[in-house]
Amino acid sequence: MRNVLRLAKGAVGVRQRGGLLAAVMLIWMAALMPTAAHAADYTVGPAPAWIVSVAPGAPTPDLVSQASNGELYLLTDTQVLAGGQHHVTYRRVVTTALNANGVDAVANIEIPFDPAYQTLVLHSLDVVRNGHVISKLKTARIQILQRETELEARVYDGTKTVNVALDDVRVGDTVDYSYSTTGRNPVFKGIEFGTATLQFAVPVARVHVRMLSPLEKHLAITARNTAIKPAMSEHDGLSDHVWDVVNPPVLKVEDDAPDWYSPYAEVSWSEFSDWAAVAQWAQPLYEVPTTLSPALQAQVDRIAKSEPTPAGRMLAALRLVQSEVRYLGVEIGLNSQAPNSPALVYARRFGDCKDKTLLTLTLLKHLGVEAHAALVNTTLQRGLADMHAAPGMFDHVLVQARVDGKVWWIDPTRDTQNADLQHLVQPDYGIALVVDPHTKELTPMTRPSPSAANHHLNVVFDASAGLEKPVHYSLETTTTGSAAESLRAYVSSTNLADIQKKYLNFYATGYPHITVAAPLQVRDDEPNNRIVSKETYDIANILTYSSDRKEHYLTIQLRDIEQLLFEPSVTVRKSPLRLTYPQDVSEDIDVLLPASNWKVEPGTTVVDDPAFQFEQTVKLEGTHLFITEHYQALTDEVATKEMPRYLSDLKRARDIDGYQFMWHDASPATASTTGKASMLDRMNWPLVLLAMAMFAFWIWLAVVAYRYDPAPTATADFRWVGIGGWLIVLAIGLTLRPLMYFHYLSTVADVMSIDHWSKLTTFGSTHYNALWAPALLLELATGLAQFVFSVLLLPLLFLRRSNFPRLAIVVLVSGFVLHDVNLALLHLIPTAAHPSGEPLKSIDLAIGVTIWSAYLLMSKRVKATFTRRYRSNAAQPPPLDLENIAEANESQAQAILWPAKD
Repeated sequence: MRNVLRLAKGAVGVRQRGGLLAAVMLIWMAALMPTAAHAADYTVGPAPAWIVSVAPGAPTPDLVSQASNGELYLLTDTQVLAGGQHHVTYRRVVTTALNANGVDAVANIEIPFDPAYQTLVLHSLDVVRNGHVISKLKTARIQILQRETELEARVYDGTKTVNVALDDVRVGDTVDYSYSTTGRNPVFKGIEFGTATLQFAVPVARVHVRMLSPLEKHLAITARNTAIKPAMSEHDGLSDHVWDVVNPPVLKVEDDAPDWYSPYAEVSWSEFSDWAAVAQWAQPLYEVPTTLSPALQAQVDRIAKSEPTPAGRMLAALRLVQSEVRYLGVEIGLNSQAPNSPALVYARRFGDCKDKTLLTLTLLKHLGVEAHAALVNTTLQRGLADMHAAPGMFDHVLVQARVDGKVWWIDPTRDTQNADLQHLVQPDYGIALVVDPHTKELTPMTRPSPSAANHHLNVVFDASAGLEKPVHYSLETTTTGSAAESLRAYVSSTNLADIQKKYLNFYATGYPHITVAAPLQVRDDEPNNRIVSKETYDIANILTYSSDRKEHYLTIQLRDIEQLLFEPSVTVRKSPLRLTYPQDVSEDIDVLLPASNWKVEPGTTVVDDPAFQFEQTVKLEGTHLFITEHYQALTDEVATKEMPRYLSDLKRARDIDGYQFMWHDASPATASTTGKASMLDRMNWPLVLLAMAMFAFWIWLAVVAYRYDPAPTATADFRWVGIGGWLIVLAIGLTLRPLMYFHYLSTVADVMSIDHWSKLTTFGSTHYNALWAPALLLELATGLAQFVFSVLLLPLLFLRRSNFPRLAIVVLVSGFVLHDVNLALLHLIPTAAHPSGEPLKSIDLAIGVTIWSAYLLMSKRVKATFTRRYRSNAAQPPPLDLENIAEANESQAQAILWPAKD
């Protein structure tokens, strides 16, 4: 069904791709579809009498603005009669076509059902146009499709789909259809459970969910991510629960959120009181037969004879099922949840995860190894702990075995694992339900170490013949753990020539002139679960140049680690960020340089983040530059509130990653500036001269401003004369201002160094942007101006010059305006850092500048204090004769000696 009501869960079974058999079955299935619909597939009839009719919601402008794909849902109505085997699910969907895309979406309807245990009844199929209802049950093209959506994954479940193509649907039309399915998989023995969603990623005007159950059924009802309470009633021997939500908030989860993250509001109900009850339900399904077929008994005898230890027997049984029983799921009816007999599975040599698990359990039990089935959810993983206990929560099953007092999680559906016990990779889906009579709750699975998926690269850049000549580039990669298993599966299904081509294109993103020098070699050490591959390339034109070709760059890229440090596509998030875990990648790089006079600053830099650790070490020994980098993931997610910290640390690691030489001479053999050179070597002399010219200009302008000599504001109230009151606070701030701008200029100077300036402003550089040069020059000019005029204000303040208030306002206002201009320009550069607190800082600055500017304009103390003129012949206020004033009026003298507060 092409709408938001895709709530049905898949049957237990791992999804694996392809194979010749899948292709053959796909052709076979194509011969069966489509077929004309007939009464045996579905019927047309009225809705059940117990259904309550619900009016659709209203299409408000806010909902229309949030709609996607040109369709707006006015109603999703789900009503369930939880009557055991007579389980009925009624669904009604009302949706409006907003444009041509919406017409295509609403005019094509798909309704899946399982004919093995369900019957389907279509109740209504209407188009509403300008208030007029047009029934389409007789004119719509209705077909039954045997659509096996999981066939490529070698799973055949027998599900059919009623495909409805409506005729004469127009923009603005509303499609209103309803249907019901009756029946439940008999494997559940009439025990009720279910889930309904109250919130979606698209706007829905009204969501209506109703669940009726016989009073004798004791259903536990739980809600997730919502405080909505159901309306409850009892009638006709039924318990009636209704959830009715109008305009639920649209909730979109980023594509790179963890699979287990599901913040949508939903309700669930279940007769299973806890996970122990679910384990008891599954116990008969995985009961090991007491007697074996001759073929299976022969395998048990063979393994028992060749493997004397429990560990050896467990590995032998696992490898037998992995290698000799191919994955193919025929999950029709009962077999969507119940495994086939081990004798049948081994005889036909195929089965799904349930079949292969029970076969493995059978071998292990008859070999004396304790083992149990373990149900997991490969998507929800640890999120399963938040769900209500029900068998429908699982989509895969594997084996928990106990050997020598240690628990092992083994998966018979994986590719054959020939590793010894020490190097055996165990799956981790967070938590599992062990099918054991003693199970009381979900069991945590074994958490792999961060290094459980390891790549180690030994890399050589041989430029000893000269940087103008092709550089010999060789890599030897050692892959272990789960990463080795993934690589082994990839190599076994892809020819080496195609792998070589993919690798070449990967490196070509950094080195466009790279070519293959020798064929790819792969050596597989299966007992130690280790794969060693060797690649050899030549890189021509490895150097890059500035636009005038006076500056030369040699960039050493570590592509395997570089791709791990990419910033996520969505950084302002509402959901956590999914990280690949485990993940451990290290690179040892040996760069053979053509001369020994390169200047390299040795050292180690570490970025420690709770989500990852990155470390780089650099050292030079003769003509060998050694660079070691190591990245290790420490978790599989980053919480939303931790994203600013994570992005900051990720950027720090990205800035450190790799290495770049830069020099000015045409011959790098005589270069004096390379890598992390001294401060003098890194000096950007053209910018230094430009800065000196700017500084001289601002000094000249400051002298002009110093001589600016406005007439003071006349006042006869001498009580306000002097630096006191709030003027002291302003004086402290202005005294600190030059120090602040001096520190700011030192930061700008570092960015202006020749290596940083070249990275940012040279076309073709990885950090280049056309706006960097004007942004940095504006920062330099404004920083110098603010520093000079902040220094100028100090003598004007303490000399109480008449020009101080006006100049202070100009300096404060211009500082705020230029700060925002610089900030706006930097926001146009994607690679520039954008601290999260900048908007609040701008608001604080605006408030501060406004308050102090008003104070300088209106304060009585300011007007009375700043009265002195620059020119000696200008009229000056008469000096205060405190002695005469005191004799005339003692109280007025006291007021002058102890100034009043402004």
